[in-house]
Amino acid sequence: MLYQWIELSSEPNKEAVIKALLGAKDAMLRIRYHMRLMGESAGVPIEPESQTQLLDGTLNLEGVLLAGVPGAGGFDAVFAVCLGNSSSNVTKIWSSHNVLALLVKEDPCGVCLESADPRTYEITSAVSSINIE
Repeated sequence: MLYQWIELSSEPNKEAVIKALLGAKDAMLRIRYHMRLMGESAGVPIEPESQTQLLDGTLNLEGVLLAGVPGAGGFDAVFAVCLGNSSSNVTKIWSSHNVLALLVKEDPCGVCLESADPRTYEITSAVSSINIE
């Protein structure tokens, strides 16, 4: 789907964004490949075969940009980055494999600077007043 977007983009800025997204996808595929090799060499299932199959199937869904195993790997977690409303397809597929999807969405306001959590004020002010000699 993303590869078709380049053909449809008429503006240079949009084409640059699409190429950056494709670069991220290709980089993630290389990371997964090398993580599997590292796991095989160490005898540790960083990306077990069952997760490889699930992630490869997830990547074949329309609108899925990235999919992988976070952290140190193992059998406990996977992630997917979806574009648009495609996360519902991921949820359905993962549910059929007894995998619970915890959905996180972007803020419609974009990136913004927020003030610190007021509950941490006492902690941060105490830490900043410590004098180390």
